[in-house]
Amino acid sequence: MLTFAAEGSSQGKLEINGHSEPVSYELIVAREEDDASQVRIRLNASRDWLLKQGFKGDAVLVRSNGSRIAVRRDGVLDVHSSVCVTLEGYDGTLRGVDEVSDAYPELKH
Repeated sequence: MLTFAAEGSSQGKLEINGHSEPVSYELIVAREEDDASQVRIRLNASRDWLLKQGFKGDAVLVRSNGSRIAVRRDGVLDVHSSVCVTLEGYDGTLRGVDEVSDAYPELKH
């Protein structure tokens, strides 16, 4: 069972096909009973900018520390979609509070 552990937010860049755009993103950490943690990364981007870059469902968030996280949106994106598009990614490779804090210093515990 997952339980809420921490949250935070920061600034980064969204990259698609060699183009980038500044974005804000939020992090939410859930901890499992075995002390493994899953970090959900969520951001909003402009539909028009995504379409102009040839967005096909996947992009990369570059955090301020330079680490890169794949983010995606399921479903078709076109001019009839909402003007604000939510993209999400997950990092489920972390164990323990220290490893999560080291990997994501923008979290508030």
